[in-house]
Amino acid sequence: EGRGGKRTSSFYDIFPDIESLAKAYSVRRCTAKAADFDAFELSKFIDDQFYILTRIKKNVNDPLIRSVESCRLGLRRWGARFESNSQRPYFEGHERPDVVQHRQAFLQHFLTRKNSYYLISEGAQPKWQMTTTGTSTILLFHDESIFRSGEVSAKRWVFDGQGPFYSKERGRSNMLSEFLVMHKSGPFFQLSPAEYDKALQKYPELDDEQDIDYVERSANT
Repeated sequence: EGRGGKRTSSFYDIFPDIESLAKAYSVRRCTAKAADFDAFELSKFIDDQFYILTRIKKNVNDPLIRSVESCRLGLRRWGARFESNSQRPYFEGHERPDVVQHRQAFLQHFLTRKNSYYLISEGAQPKWQMTTTGTSTILLFHDESIFRSGEVSAKRWVFDGQGPFYSKERGRSNMLSEFLVMHKSGPFFQLSPAEYDKALQKYPELDDEQDIDYVERSANT
């Protein structure tokens, strides 16, 4: 009936190996912690692979063999999404086998001695539970919150099921750090004036000026 037109072969129809390499490269770069992968980088990768495969000498004035726009469409066709770079956990080797083993031993050490600790009961009206052994132990907890400075990209390319973890090392940030005391005298750990004077005798550098703003007589910031 004369409807439609003749379909011409696409770039990837002619070079399927380049498509496979480009997709694998995209998945690998999208799972990296750094959020700096974009369609322009993919376009340059495809360009390099094209000239390696065809052994054609590239002229410095030649445009990229695949435009940035076509690479952006290709990423979406492969299942990638350009979305907010947020709501993923931080990760710095927490699941290494040796770390997991040490964490399990660490937890068992505390669980077998729970009668020695000051605890808080569960429920709507929690109360302090005193220790039931001769020697009492006060637990100290370290808590911190990190506020990023905005140097990390607001959006990034992500494949389903391949979302990377955040890295605490990328970009500047502000950190609030607190040492909490598991005792009714808490919640924050702080030396008394007499205790602090005694600590200064052993560690006089505690009075040195520095960029960190500590709460007086404590390691809380």
